[in-house]
Amino acid sequence: MSEFKVQEILNFRQLYFLDKFLIGHKGFVAGGCFKNIFNKQDVKDIDMFFESKEDFNDAVKYFKDLIKENPEEWRKSYENKNVWAIYSEKDKLRIELVRSVFGSPEKIISDFDFSVTKFAYYRNEDNIDVEDYMAQFEVMYHEDYFEHLQMKRLVIDDEIPFPVSTFNRSYKYQSYGYGLCKESKIKLITSLREIDVLNEDELGKSLYEGKD
Repeated sequence: MSEFKVQEILNFRQLYFLDKFLIGHKGFVAGGCFKNIFNKQDVKDIDMFFESKEDFNDAVKYFKDLIKENPEEWRKSYENKNVWAIYSEKDKLRIELVRSVFGSPEKIISDFDFSVTKFAYYRNEDNIDVEDYMAQFEVMYHEDYFEHLQMKRLVIDDEIPFPVSTFNRSYKYQSYGYGLCKESKIKLITSLREIDVLNEDELGKSLYEGKD
């Protein structure tokens, strides 16, 4: 099982630009965008998650109002059964609001397949009234996140609910220079062998039916 660390945002100045996207609703950012940020690479989109459908609906309303108020800066990007997305013209960044799964930051990143995707940035509701604005924000990440990120090592340290998706994603990450460790290769191969019948439905399943 994954173990996570929680820290205040003060040690993560490179994430400050995300603050403005966490205002006005209860969504939080999690997933693969952080590997790009810490590697000083361009970020084209971020995944935003919610603890409940109500929180998701509130966020959609908030962003729709932004589009009405500032149509030159914001526009709707796309929508499907899993995601409602908005695009910031100013930041050249797409924000994908996920509505296929809900849960706390810890629950959401626990279900991600690789340790280098297990990172969340959120506004702690318990600290909303704290005078120090920056103390309202926190990060949660896999205990070995930065070690594996530096080594470009793909580690699967939990269950694999969608092994075909994880297999496909391992190839995607390989193109970024990341490789599966030996233990993770064995775990993934074992999970794939346990699939009785591999059909087109299995190929289509992903962790956006389950997450990042």
